[in-house]
Amino acid sequence: MARRSKITRMDKWDVPASRPRLKGGNIPLCDLTARPAIHQLGSLVYFSQFKRTKRGTPFSEIKQSADIAALFADSAANFIERLVNNTEDWCIITTPRRRNAVGFHFATAVCERISATLGIPFYADAVQCINRNRLDPDFHLLRPIAERRVIVYDDIITTGTTLTATASLLADRDFVLNLIGINNR
Repeated sequence: MARRSKITRMDKWDVPASRPRLKGGNIPLCDLTARPAIHQLGSLVYFSQFKRTKRGTPFSEIKQSADIAALFADSAANFIERLVNNTEDWCIITTPRRRNAVGFHFATAVCERISATLGIPFYADAVQCINRNRLDPDFHLLRPIAERRVIVYDDIITTGTTLTATASLLADRDFVLNLIGINNR
């Protein structure tokens, strides 16, 4: 007896692909309300400005907006100014670009504005990721950083591997301040 194939319905086959979704089918959102918080990741401590929420703007739209980058930068500059007080011998770097090597880069735009507001040097593309492995990145410094105190800015933290890899790279510094835009953990 010949076996019949199972008929599969293909509902919504012509609907264009939507925004990136998480495992549970949720779109990562942020309502852009400042909620500064301190977090611990193993022995690392980091500060976040915003957190993931159930309603708000999708992360994909946030990362493409220069206006939202200005909002994040102003919030971060205010936070750094209150926390650090004296920004002498401080600099700011961002985690390396991975997917979008050209075009608008959210974290770079935020760091440029923080640098201009606080008068501290910003080393664009100071850190490079040699491999494309997201779970075990291999980071290297591309240029020497003279300042002994470094602010590391990352736009979104999910697993924390980028933060831990950057921290191990800058282990010889006097102080490393880890600042995250959106906490997605």
